[in-house]
Amino acid sequence: MNKKRIISIIMLIILMILSLGIDAREDVNLITILQGNPEALEILFISRIPRTITILLTASALSVAGLIMQAIGRNKFVAPSIAGTTQAAALGILLTSLLIPGTPIWGKFLFSFSLSMLATFFFLYFLNKIQFKNEIYIPLIGLMFGSLIGALTTLIAQMTNTLQVLNAIGVGSFTNKTIGTYEIILLIVPALIFAFMYVTKFSIVSMGKDFSQNLGVKYNKVLTIGLLIVSLISASTYIVVGPLPFLGLIIPNIVSIYYGDNLKKNIWDIAIFGSIFVFICDLLARTLIFIFTGMRYELSVGFIMGIIGSIIFLWLIFRRVKHA
Repeated sequence: MNKKRIISIIMLIILMILSLGIDAREDVNLITILQGNPEALEILFISRIPRTITILLTASALSVAGLIMQAIGRNKFVAPSIAGTTQAAALGILLTSLLIPGTPIWGKFLFSFSLSMLATFFFLYFLNKIQFKNEIYIPLIGLMFGSLIGALTTLIAQMTNTLQVLNAIGVGSFTNKTIGTYEIILLIVPALIFAFMYVTKFSIVSMGKDFSQNLGVKYNKVLTIGLLIVSLISASTYIVVGPLPFLGLIIPNIVSIYYGDNLKKNIWDIAIFGSIFVFICDLLARTLIFIFTGMRYELSVGFIMGIIGSIIFLWLIFRRVKHA
């Protein structure tokens, strides 16, 4: 294990400890937890630990999903949030609430997963059909595609007076939501296992169909597995957490800049760096209002990630144009 990865793991562990100790309640902190305060320990096991595990799984999975999308889409600026995958997940949840009221969380997940897969497949199919594939224009097409799905979702919600459903899931947050619980996030675990198992084949697929087939890799099979992994991660994280903008887009690019394009080697660093980024944003979301006003209120982590992520995304675009 190289020195940089060891430092990253140590930083991640420190951030996880801080995540367990910081929250809205001033009397529940690392000191009271270590002292064995019964109420503090109860909150630790009921709320803090599930939240920290959720952040770790969600951040690493969405970062890896971005890596897979960029490999099978053969473009550095493609991600689930760019390809309409995330927006389709929201549409699936809304349609489930309208067509089958009272559907349990697993039913919402299955519907959301199906639409996410369909939207991702359509975007990649369209991507393979167009002739001009400038790295900058492809994400713009993806943003338009995602915005189209998002506009359709909002229109349906307005027509059916269900905007409150979108409001409940439309903001990224790691606090408990009425629409789901933390347990469904465990679906990410098998998706991550398959992602690590197939990372070499994803790397080969990124070279093109002809190149993959010449090396004996079943292109369509690997592409389908990649779509399944990305859709599973996107649907499960959206139901529990909501949208986390730019995560799957910027983390693989940053790791690629500093570590190269070896997917098999980088996938661990991408998962670690993605988790570090989300933990930092989450801690900022928990503490910023308290720092400036003294009041213990929490911002949406999606709001913080949107600001920081957009700045990094612009830096990546200008850097690519400059070096091109």
